[in-house]
Order: sequence, then structure tokens, then C-alpha cells
Amino acid sequence: MAINPYINLTTNQSEQRLVEDITVELIQGVGQDCIYVPRQYFNIDRLFGEDPSSSFSQTYVIEMYIQSYKGFEGTDVITQFGIEIKDKINLIMARRRFKEQVTDIDPTIIRPREGDLIYFPLSKSLFEINFVEHENPLYPLGKLYSYQITAELFTYSYEKIDTTYSEINQPYTSTGTTAGVTFDPLNNILGTSAGINTVLDDEASLYDFNPNDPADGCGGAS
Repeated sequence: MAINPYINLTTNQSEQRLVEDITVELIQGVGQDCIYVPRQYFNIDRLFGEDPSSSFSQTYVIEMYIQSYKGFEGTDVITQFGIEIKDKINLIMARRRFKEQVTDIDPTIIRPREGDLIYFPLSKSLFEINFVEHENPLYPLGKLYSYQITAELFTYSYEKIDTTYSEINQPYTSTGTTAGVTFDPLNNILGTSAGINTVLDDEASLYDFNPNDPADGCGGAS
């Protein structure tokens, strides 16, 4: 038989609005203001699924609830290249607030996206979004109210970072001295202002790679 239309709560919009209002109010009450930094793509490599010329310039302030209240997850690993820090954080963001703060300004961003960044002011850390769960909790009262974001400490890879926040830009755009040793960000080492990985561009011509024929005629293909 069909559901009872008189006592079914999954279509009650007033109850849905109430839960949504409580969700937003709770995150605003016990959460923290974070800075959402979307990744801008210019020339995506369809083979490797990346864009060496991607950059970060837009910023949106939005409150998020820190689900990792016991501390950052992940472990620090010592490899042949040195220590690798893999701090992870779980955040909860209200869907309505994301629409108001981001989508209404840039309609092309309809939800938090994997690959975008989140600056966490409390620890002054920049995290990259690894996964966005949009169905947890699973349709309470027939509607979704929040995003659950899993993010990992950002690993810089030649991207241009030019936001309006100096605390986000400085580690990747400014020279400095630590323990008497002068260091330069990777984009300054490469001598570019856009942060493009020109090393890959320079070496690509040596291999004459054809993306339309990855096998390059191997195996007797004509």
C-alpha cells in the first residue's frame, strides 16, 4: 500500500525548514569560521586528470563544525625523502549556508568540490578536500541539510596562490630564512609568476608523447 499522506513527515516542508534552521544555528554556534578556496582550472590534462596551471584566488568565508574534536587524524610518516605529515580533518558544513555564501556568488560551484582548499585559521593550516559526503545523515524528514567534508593537509605542487589573505599566500609566495638557510617557494625557484610547472613542459618535448595514441604505435598497431 502507499504511504499515509496525513502522517508522512518526509514531505512536511515546515518540519524540514525547522531542522535546516537548527542545523545552521548549531554550526554557527559551536563551529569556526573557515575560508573556502575553490580551485580554478584552465587546461585540464584528461589523461592524468590534473591541471598544472590551476590556481587559487577566490575566497569565501563560511562557518564549519569541526567533527575531529579529538585532534587531527592521520599519521606522520618518515620516508626516504624526509618526514611526511598527513594530518586529516573532518568538517560539517550547512548546505544552505554554502549556497548563500558561494553558489549565489558563483553559480558554477554548486557544492564543495574535491581538490578545493579550506584554510583552518585556528591551526593556520591549509587543507585540500579529498571527499565530500552529501548524504549523511541520510534524508532526515526527506531532505539533506549538510555536507560532511574529509580534507588532508595541502601538498603544494606549483599552483598559483593569490588570494586576498596574506596568511594563505605567504608560505607559497614569499622568500624567508629558517635556521640561517634561505628558502624560496617552488614558483619562485621556477622563475614563474603563475606557478606553472615549466619543468614538465620543457621535458615533454623530449618524449614526443601523443595523447591520442598513448601506446605510440606499440604492439604492431598501425
